[in-house]
Amino acid sequence: MPDDATKPQPAADETLDNSGESVLISSVELETLKQEAGEWRERCQRSQAEFDNVRKRLRKEADEAGTRAIARFVKPILNELDNLERAIAAASPNTFNEFAQGVTMIRENLHSALLAAGLEAVPVEGAFDPMVHEVIAESEHADVPKGTIVQVFRSGWRLKDQLVRSAQVVVAKPPANAG
Repeated sequence: MPDDATKPQPAADETLDNSGESVLISSVELETLKQEAGEWRERCQRSQAEFDNVRKRLRKEADEAGTRAIARFVKPILNELDNLERAIAAASPNTFNEFAQGVTMIRENLHSALLAAGLEAVPVEGAFDPMVHEVIAESEHADVPKGTIVQVFRSGWRLKDQLVRSAQVVVAKPPANAG
């Protein structure tokens, strides 16, 4: 088997095909093929640049859409924050009932704003569910089954199927002297 050094090299007007056989082509045809290869390379580079530009534009549009969504979500919350500041400024011992009523209304409006944004409260009745609840304490209860939620320390929230924040709860445990 001859090594590459002893193999005949193609002349200026011949080339090797896929099988290693030499094929004769004219120098005009070779220049035409080189020109076509250059055009294809240029097309590929333009396509890549166009793809990069589209990707950047889509990323920018997604960021802007996210910003608009946050602004739309925050507006009602900011209104309720203003209401809370007015309620605190107007609070006095003589008007405690009105203050409590106003703060309750603000809480309900904030809750409505969260619901309108697609968030929902995690249920906190019945048995403890480690997927959506976080136990922060246990409390002795003889009349309630072990693991039943007896107190909610902090509400939990989910957005569609994603848990945003787990509910913090206190669960029942049997009394120490119950056996």
